[in-house]
Amino acid sequence: MSAHAGVGKVQTVLGLIDADSLGITLPHEHLLIDSSFKFSEPSDAADKALAYAPVTLETLSWVKTHLTHNLENLRLLDEELAIKEALRFKKAGGDTIVDLTNIGIARNPLALTRISQATGLHIVMGSSYYIGASHPSELASKGVDEIAESIVNDVVNGVGDTGVRAGIIGEVGCSTPLKSTERLVLAASAVAQKHTGVAINIHPGGDDSGILEVVNILDRSGADLRHTIISHVVKRGFSRDTLKQLAHAGCFVEIDNFGHDTMNSLSYIQAEKRRVLNPSDIETIDAAIVLIEAGYLDKLLISGDCSFKQNLVAFGGHGYAHLLVNVVPWMKAKGVTDEQVAALLIQNPRRALSGFAAQI
Repeated sequence: MSAHAGVGKVQTVLGLIDADSLGITLPHEHLLIDSSFKFSEPSDAADKALAYAPVTLETLSWVKTHLTHNLENLRLLDEELAIKEALRFKKAGGDTIVDLTNIGIARNPLALTRISQATGLHIVMGSSYYIGASHPSELASKGVDEIAESIVNDVVNGVGDTGVRAGIIGEVGCSTPLKSTERLVLAASAVAQKHTGVAINIHPGGDDSGILEVVNILDRSGADLRHTIISHVVKRGFSRDTLKQLAHAGCFVEIDNFGHDTMNSLSYIQAEKRRVLNPSDIETIDAAIVLIEAGYLDKLLISGDCSFKQNLVAFGGHGYAHLLVNVVPWMKAKGVTDEQVAALLIQNPRRALSGFAAQI
């Protein structure tokens, strides 16, 4: 492919498509993922059995208040179940799912192609690396250019010998403070973006100064901030000033985690030694409306970020269709117009994702 031959295109697991074909898009989801590296066994003896129990109606209440203390909650590995759950989004009117599972957390390119074929959905697959705790040990010995080359290969040639190409760099994981390998990956992701033109999606750490440092690293490394997406901005509790700085830098800000509105138990938060925010969907909708009214509509994305078993309908969650079936009607009831909804679900994802211009 010649330089810029893909401008206005988006790379899906089944091939390049016109950006105008994306339609209603969820820009941040996980159809298949293994986050078991986050698992920590609870200290309370009475809870230890629940840590290894399956997610069922009997265990769901405990699982929802102990997010990473149940091993099976951290694994979405059932391809047939992923098809059933994704079809709910398709039947609700959805067209495209961006799957941000990347290297080291059970990315499965061939399974994503089968899910796309079975559902009729466009699926955009991620590349690069998640947070440092999931990084392979050998990553620390690699340089920026070597890491970048592997990401470029995922986009240009496909993952391994599958021939299935990534269409986005992310979600690139960042901790607070940044780990050394996360700094490498950030710089490498920016370099890879320069060669491919695809968007970058950032999983930020938990404070305002941290995400501004991330954006500075990306900018210094040559990233195109107009095709850079900052996820979890409400869940992280970023200030209005920080969101303003991100938008003015050119970044898209993503409000996601709809359907995650459960109260973590106090014992879980104390054990994790960190603040874990799960705002209600109404609070999250209100946050989106504040940004729209402040003039940031054209920089705003929304998604669900299903990544745990508890998020799926089969396990008592809201699923991938939640945004269309429940959230959008509430947004409209609160005064968001049809035109603004179309910007959030169609136009903004199209602009964020349509930078593909592989240079090889």
